[in-house]
Amino acid sequence: MKNRMCRAYKVCLCVMLLLAGKGFAAEQVVNIAVAANFAGPVKHFASAFEEKTGIRPVITVGSSGTLFAQIGHGAPFDIFLSADAARPEALVAEGKADKQNLRSYARGRLALVTRQSAPSGLEEFLTRQFNKPVAIANPKLAPYGLAAEQVLSTLPENTALPFKLVRGKSILQAWQYFTAGNVDDAFVAWSLVKNSKANYWLIPASMHDPIVQKMVIVKHNQHPYAARRFMQYMMSPAVQNALADWGYQPVKARQKKNKDKTGER
Repeated sequence: MKNRMCRAYKVCLCVMLLLAGKGFAAEQVVNIAVAANFAGPVKHFASAFEEKTGIRPVITVGSSGTLFAQIGHGAPFDIFLSADAARPEALVAEGKADKQNLRSYARGRLALVTRQSAPSGLEEFLTRQFNKPVAIANPKLAPYGLAAEQVLSTLPENTALPFKLVRGKSILQAWQYFTAGNVDDAFVAWSLVKNSKANYWLIPASMHDPIVQKMVIVKHNQHPYAARRFMQYMMSPAVQNALADWGYQPVKARQKKNKDKTGER
């Protein structure tokens, strides 16, 4: 009888260890949905995160609006890094995420990239000759597109734009229109042009609503521990202090100020 109980105990222990091992292995992945403007930085930070924790990030890039819709339809993302605050907050309001798992992680800036010399302002930009459309991201899908629309709305009422607008599905697509030569001018995230050789005007933040980027852990996700670890890492001083190198401002007081400037190369 005693031997049977011993064998039963060993079997139960092995099963528990096996299940625990599977659970632990499952936690070694974190599914990240990230807005297109932050794709470069998140891939860089995710690589360092994996090296530090052993958790492998699986990254899906898209416009904030598209990713938000996919989460609403049950896409298996663990954490969502949006280019705005509204969509992560909407997930909380809809019960698809908890408020305690909502964080601001970066502040973005808008830039106007051009093949000509960087303009001194919007009025000077409008005096130029335009042979191609000007690209922006779709304002309904991308916060940077909305910011670009707000910048143009600062013009006097009934001002006729001397160019047509072409709208990309994401801020990354608007930038791709420029790099591919489809347009000569585009409103894009500063992060996309900061370290490029392109000429750009860093648009004063006062000309549009603040671009506060928030992230949220999706409720009922498959890897809650990994998602929490990644959120903590994104809020760490190492990441926050490095945001300026990518064209973003940290959510907390920063050590080095980034002044509005004309980024002519």
